[in-house]
Amino acid sequence: MSDDVRKILEAVARGEISPEEGERLLKALQAQKGEGEEKTRKRLQELDEREYVLRKGETVEGKLVLSGKKTLIEGRVIGDLVLLSCDSFFSGEVEGNMVVIGGKIVFAGGTVKKDLVLVGAEEEGEKPKVGGSVTHISNFLVETILKMVSPLVGNIVVTPGKKEKEDEVS
Repeated sequence: MSDDVRKILEAVARGEISPEEGERLLKALQAQKGEGEEKTRKRLQELDEREYVLRKGETVEGKLVLSGKKTLIEGRVIGDLVLLSCDSFFSGEVEGNMVVIGGKIVFAGGTVKKDLVLVGAEEEGEKPKVGGSVTHISNFLVETILKMVSPLVGNIVVTPGKKEKEDEVS
């Protein structure tokens, strides 16, 4: 119960306001709260369209393809990870290949079980442990093509869905 609701109920109990006045105040509070929740819901939806977050302990099964987003990958991808023109932070785990095309990626360790391919991407930080090969492709032609194509492929997400880490029962 919120502090405002408690104060209204206490005022009714003490006889300072009538039950009808208390009811009107509670309805006004509820309406105000609904407007705030709607604004919050819209803001979260806007963020969801521009950002993708896979937190530590979360898992995505299957290929994860993201385009034109701010991404935070701390969790686990059981499959391949493709980042196309994203602004990314990576410290997670990829069971397959990881491909970064254009954009920027900041590495903070992590692991890639197979190959890591970087095509025209800005990169910094401590690279992940890579089980396969690391390939860098960067030249003027690739970067020019990526700049032309990036606006056309913004905000794409292809994923079968996230799963929370299941607690093991002994």
